[in-house]
Amino acid sequence: MARRTKIPYTKRATSYQQQITLLKSRGVQIADETKAFEYLSDIGYYRLGFYTYPFEQTYPFLDHRRSHNVLPGTTIEDIVAFYYYDLDLRNILNRYLSRIEVALRTTIIYELSNRYSSNPWWYVDPTIVDASFITTFTSRFYGNIKDKAPIKRHHHRYQEPYAPAWKAMEYMTLGNLENLYDKLLSTNDKSLISQKFGEPAIGIFKNYLSVIREVRNSCAHGNVIVDMGLASCVQSGAACPSLPIGSQNTFYGAIRVIDFMLRQISVNRSRDMWNEIRHATRVLYTKAPRLQPFVERKTGILLPSTTTEMAENTSTVHKIIKLIAHYLSNSKYNRSFVRQK
Repeated sequence: MARRTKIPYTKRATSYQQQITLLKSRGVQIADETKAFEYLSDIGYYRLGFYTYPFEQTYPFLDHRRSHNVLPGTTIEDIVAFYYYDLDLRNILNRYLSRIEVALRTTIIYELSNRYSSNPWWYVDPTIVDASFITTFTSRFYGNIKDKAPIKRHHHRYQEPYAPAWKAMEYMTLGNLENLYDKLLSTNDKSLISQKFGEPAIGIFKNYLSVIREVRNSCAHGNVIVDMGLASCVQSGAACPSLPIGSQNTFYGAIRVIDFMLRQISVNRSRDMWNEIRHATRVLYTKAPRLQPFVERKTGILLPSTTTEMAENTSTVHKIIKLIAHYLSNSKYNRSFVRQK
């Protein structure tokens, strides 16, 4: 393929009023310019542009075929609703990704510290961890860890150059943990960790860690989530036996990895996450219903029908009634109740 000739960049900064005029020229309906000014000053024109993509007539083309003109009827409120939906998803996922990170850290510390119980510093032992990790970790990361108050107190008292794993690893980043897992020399050590999370294949588990780290970074840095593209395609495994073609490097695949990992920790937390995601999705569809096909295609998030929800609620009520009936039929409780009367 012939390389395209580069051209000079001629665009210059614009005022909020100029940005409003430009949006209007591209078909965005703006009934209240004062409100549009607030949106732009709060979110920023460039950032808001990422959330305009699905409304554009030429989407998904973002190259020379892109016209920037939006579909008829698109309002600035539609675009802003999509922005806040994506923000809600990031905030929701952040909480549950943190839960996964803590569980991963705890599992590695517990399992390997007990396997190498005579060596509290196993994470910097070249017979256990590849030397490349040790060199990079000690030169780039351990200096910052040593500045943490608990680690400072440790080094003030003890003579060894490193704190034990259960102290030092509390301050490792998710990227550090992923890299440490990858650099473990023993296949048995890797299997021990991956099997604790329900994925026996080491390579696939490493892929899951990469996906989780990438989504976590996107959430932390405010990147677009719904329309994200993963650097690492989700591999087929316990989390995703199969995925629709083209979804392996999208949020569609990523959310299934997150859900799988979360379910290994707590089924209840997985349920809570989905309840929060579905609530945010319902709110979006009331504000911008035309986004539903796009969101479903990109994320695989499908809202249960009203009939299904009613059935689930009815089932829950029946379970509660059975529990109460069982509790009331308990003879010990009945005797206690009689005495109280």
